[in-house]
Amino acid sequence: MPTRTGITRQALLEATAELIYQRGITATGVDLIAERAGVTKRTLYQHFRSKDDLVAASLSEQGEVALELFGRAAASRARRTGQPAVLALFDVIERLLAGPMPAGCALLNASLELADPDHPASRAAREKLTARNELVARLLREAGVDDAELAGELALLVDGAFATGGAHRDPSAAARAKRAAAHLIDRYRATAPRALSTPS
Repeated sequence: MPTRTGITRQALLEATAELIYQRGITATGVDLIAERAGVTKRTLYQHFRSKDDLVAASLSEQGEVALELFGRAAASRARRTGQPAVLALFDVIERLLAGPMPAGCALLNASLELADPDHPASRAAREKLTARNELVARLLREAGVDDAELAGELALLVDGAFATGGAHRDPSAAARAKRAAAHLIDRYRATAPRALSTPS
């Protein structure tokens, strides 16, 4: 059973995630976070030393949960459609852009907003973005292609779908990125057939 401390901490993390996605990190103050979480500012600072630490913790937790759900949703979509999960990722992105994430990826948005690469939130966002790139590479291997360069290109398309779709409020950016990803995979299969591994 969650403790009161755990419940309060979770409320702060969720309030921070919601507010920085809607308003940005710089425009979101601790007073607003505390109000949204239903706690005092004093309580906020009892749980987190600074706003920077709170934002970093929020991005880290949000990124962890989102990555797990992202992978599961792609696998589920792949089972229903018969396509590789690495391509089904783009269908998931399109649904996210059309629904709960119209402004794109919170991790990318945070990284782009913060100029200091050593900011705790920048480091947290990069860590989870790297984990997402690793997910793309794993799903590509499951599709029968083990190639780091191609995995990097597909990861770039994933980031681009989120960034372009969010910037223009255009979910169809994900469909265009998916077509580009499929083309890259097909080209790889045609030009490097011996590099293919057999899917398990």
